[in-house]
Amino acid sequence: MSDLFFGQTCTYGAKFISAGTAHTFTFPFQVDMVTFYNYTKSGTSDTFVESIWFRGFPAGDAIQGGLGTAPAAKRALETTNGFTVADTTGGVSSYFKLISGVTQANPCVVTTTTAHGYQTGQQVRFTDLGNIGPGLTARGMDQLNNNQYIITVLTSTTFSLSDVTTDEPIDSTSFTAWVSGGRVDMVSRVISLNNPQQPPYTVIPYSPTPFAYDPVLYKLTAGSAVMGADGDVFYIDAIKFGTYVDLGDLLV
Repeated sequence: MSDLFFGQTCTYGAKFISAGTAHTFTFPFQVDMVTFYNYTKSGTSDTFVESIWFRGFPAGDAIQGGLGTAPAAKRALETTNGFTVADTTGGVSSYFKLISGVTQANPCVVTTTTAHGYQTGQQVRFTDLGNIGPGLTARGMDQLNNNQYIITVLTSTTFSLSDVTTDEPIDSTSFTAWVSGGRVDMVSRVISLNNPQQPPYTVIPYSPTPFAYDPVLYKLTAGSAVMGADGDVFYIDAIKFGTYVDLGDLLV
């Protein structure tokens, strides 16, 4: 998803009492690092009291540390019931769609996961393609990302792309192959009376499809290995870095 806080350093703190089960937390920004401290267990020997997560970790991972004397309680990697990203896509619910395929062809054809409801001649914009962040799999079709195009509807879930200035078909044969993901947002809303496409105009007064905004929600699920026991008191320290860079393999 598009990062609404790009380039900003943000911090967030919270306190909660655990129910002893996995729970999904909502944050005011897209978190890059989070630490959960189990205050209740801080004085307990051989118990994990700290769980740390960085964006880019595999789903279910958490680095856990304890205060006990047993080696296993000092530091361990949880790989199943740690943290998992649960962000929502957000956007204009009536007009954005997720992508299930993009062709390397002339013209370029896009397939959406559900019926798009668009009309020929409308303009759309692509996001969440290409390289989306450190440690994350590139999604391909970098050349489309953050660009606008005119569409020609082919089916209820497919459309082809044309240049917004010349109206020439977009030739994507040499573009980076699509791998997964991406989203498309309608930019121009009104082409004909019914928009998105609806059954023919028959009702007076006409009631158009309402404009509905679904806000982006930044969520992180803390698994059972993080959440301790029912009644445990926790403190959260969450950070978004102003810059978060994957330095790769450092050569000597």
